[in-house]
Amino acid sequence: MGLKRDEGGRLRIETPLMAESLMDRALLKSTKTEEIFRPPPGLNVIKLGGQSIIDRGSPVVLPLLGELSAARQQHQLLIMTGGSTRSRHAYAIALDLGMPTGVLAKLGASIREQNALMVSFLLAPHGGVKIGHDDVVKLPA
Repeated sequence: MGLKRDEGGRLRIETPLMAESLMDRALLKSTKTEEIFRPPPGLNVIKLGGQSIIDRGSPVVLPLLGELSAARQQHQLLIMTGGSTRSRHAYAIALDLGMPTGVLAKLGASIREQNALMVSFLLAPHGGVKIGHDDVVKLPA
């Protein structure tokens, strides 16, 4: 694996895993992986995109959360949230100000966290609980 500049001038790591699904059977056969590790096998992970779902407001979010609450009766669900237009706006401002990458990461994480907090409040009457990124790894236990 080596570094290579793309058309935009960004450095990329050359790897056969780039832009591939890590569940692709042909890709898995080419690695030393014998089987797929599934820590919580009954868990369904759903990501609510910030820009595609949350930014659309209550007409989209509330019915969707209602459906997810109903599905919770038959399925184990972990609902995750993404950033949103607010993330992209914060990134643009931070880049214009010349802020370091670490600051950009914190800005993006704080907006994802706000979205997660809003979703958790809306799901609280249905038994929804917010867990932090550090606690996700504890789910299999």
